[in-house]
Amino acid sequence: MMNAAPSHVSSLKLDALAMDALSPQERDATQSHLDACLTCRTRAEELASHRRHFTAYVLPRADRLPTRVSPWGPRWRWWAPALALSSAVVLLLVLVAVPRPPEEPQYALKGGAALQLFAHRGERTWKVEEGEALAPGDQVRFVVEGLGLPYVLVVSVDGAGQVSTYFPFGGTESGLLPSRGLPLEIPGSVVLDNAPGPERVFALFSRKPLSFESVAPALRELSAGGADVIRDRARLPVPAGAQASFLFEKTQP
Repeated sequence: MMNAAPSHVSSLKLDALAMDALSPQERDATQSHLDACLTCRTRAEELASHRRHFTAYVLPRADRLPTRVSPWGPRWRWWAPALALSSAVVLLLVLVAVPRPPEEPQYALKGGAALQLFAHRGERTWKVEEGEALAPGDQVRFVVEGLGLPYVLVVSVDGAGQVSTYFPFGGTESGLLPSRGLPLEIPGSVVLDNAPGPERVFALFSRKPLSFESVAPALRELSAGGADVIRDRARLPVPAGAQASFLFEKTQP
């Protein structure tokens, strides 16, 4: 499980402001607050500094992700967006379109997923490998790309049996992505707690909002299977149009 970092204006809203993802009313209200609040204005400037650092020093070192060509369609390939980083992690998710065989369940779009994770701790930002151990207090964030599907629900299950919703944070259903197509940074950052063991995060994309209650039973079943099942199972049997997951380990504090 992860915990939201406390603030005057939430990190999610500061990120959304930087991405121009707020409604005009929310944008004006948030900007007015920043004009009057030194604390939040300072935090916004720190976020901008992190974004500049990531773009200048981290992104150029990232390995280029492989692409595959569908026999019937265009090539889906890695694009390098300008990624914001609010003392956090960036998870780069690339989905590859491939043909859908007749036996494929009707709710699942055939596709591969490549996930890239970056962790932020102190002054260090680094690429995390699948299954790598992270520490309590590490800050994380996600970037997703869902084949043009407009909604995403980001959920997780950890070795302590905790089931969580990360986007929308603590929400009850999928959130609407500000745009579609290119990899997109999800607003907000979260902080790793001290529950040890594996944690698997799922990004579930859909054409219509997907409720947390519709996927919670599958997450709880995964949790009941224990640490080995969490490590081994990379997909959920849920009505998502596309999905991808990432596994990391959490060390003892």
